Amino acid sequence: MKKILFMYFTALCFTFYGCSEMIESELVFDASDASRSGITVRASTDETASETASPGAEPVVFTGNDILWFNESTKELRFRDNTAMKGVFSGFPNVRVIKFYIDNEFMFSSMFFISSASTQFCNSLVLFFNTNENKYYLLDGYPPDSGDIASAPNDQNSRDENMQNIKAEWALFIDRLKKEGRHVN
Repeated sequence: MKKILFMYFTALCFTFYGCSEMIESELVFDASDASRSGITVRASTDETASETASPGAEPVVFTGNDILWFNESTKELRFRDNTAMKGVFSGFPNVRVIKFYIDNEFMFSSMFFISSASTQFCNSLVLFFNTNENKYYLLDGYPPDSGDIASAPNDQNSRDENMQNIKAEWALFIDRLKKEGRHVN
């Protein structure tokens, strides 16, 4: 009787272990499967939008597979390796903007890689790198908080208007991140 009970218990344990492995493999996004992400971000020296990606003219800076997650509340964009991304960005010294594509269709552009040491000022989407925290953000402008500047209300209005102009494309970007399991709130 003990032998049968032991065999039954062992079989039951293997069954539950197999089910938990199957469930985990379905929930965890496999970054090695490049076909899973349709997000591509390309470097560009001009700010004009193009309807489709030009592989020769616009080299890939990163893809959705490089993104670990995006927090819509804080606007933090976390890469699988934040430190390595600094080297990637420094490989594009003449780049002015990065362009976001989903399935090779242009969505929107962003000012390229502004660090916290920058003296630039812009009221449109920017990929910001906080050097003190080793964190990246997709912000509606730079500097992140212009509260100490006399024209701050006008700046925020301009930023809001610019984000409104890409509202539909931004929503597609967020939806794709959610589908790929790369969105946190």
